[in-house]
Amino acid sequence: MPKKTISTEAPTEAKSSTPSFEFGPSHIPYRILLLSKMIDRVTAQHVRDTARLSLAEWRVLTHVEMMGKCSAAEVASVAYSDRAEVSRAVGSLEKRGFIQREANPRNRKSSLVSLTPAGKAVHTAIRGERGKFYEQWLTDLSAADRAALNAALEKVTRRVIESAPNMFDA
Repeated sequence: MPKKTISTEAPTEAKSSTPSFEFGPSHIPYRILLLSKMIDRVTAQHVRDTARLSLAEWRVLTHVEMMGKCSAAEVASVAYSDRAEVSRAVGSLEKRGFIQREANPRNRKSSLVSLTPAGKAVHTAIRGERGKFYEQWLTDLSAADRAALNAALEKVTRRVIESAPNMFDA
């Protein structure tokens, strides 16, 4: 095995986290994907450090807060998530006292979930901190820039759904 050596010389150039190449307009979908991964990484670390939640648990907590009483299948559908992953997260959140289940009058095979007071408190605390992150990330965008970005993302989302209608619930 070759021996590893450690250089004692000062580096000539600081390493950057930005790539040495430029993305162009044809890379927008890939850039959206990369941005999503970056946001997921920051979010996962934050919810793990703040409330010992997994990213899946945080997403379920957030969707249940937004949707109100709903089934795990409904959460999976609107979050474009795997049903098994959502089901595991619901089970974990229920064990921790953040979500409660009740019978689903529309479907005896499933239950409806909702946040408990403890779940609402955890969500409110984390969401407030998340809002600060979002503001920091968007600080360079004017209100008009934000509205334009939001409108553009809605158009791209619509086109993705139209291109693969069988993959997404309408």
